[in-house]
Amino acid sequence: MAKKISGIFYLDRNEAVEYVLKAYDIKWCITRWQSGKVNVSFETKSSCRANSNLVPYKIKNHKTIMLSKNEIDLAMLKTTQS
Repeated sequence: MAKKISGIFYLDRNEAVEYVLKAYDIKWCITRWQSGKVNVSFETKSSCRANSNLVPYKIKNHKTIMLSKNEIDLAMLKTTQS
């Protein structure tokens, strides 16, 4: 479940994929570890493939890493509008 800390939403990897698929015009989206970051790869419905490396956050009292929704949005806007 998404956590809101200091006004910023943090999503786990599954939630991040679901969010990207619903919020943007995306066919598919996957995440994987790459060099200490989380690589988010996706393809738009116009067949344009792209990826972005995001910084993972370890939230206190939470077992899994989380991704900042703001960083996801920024990365998606940069890659889909270029």
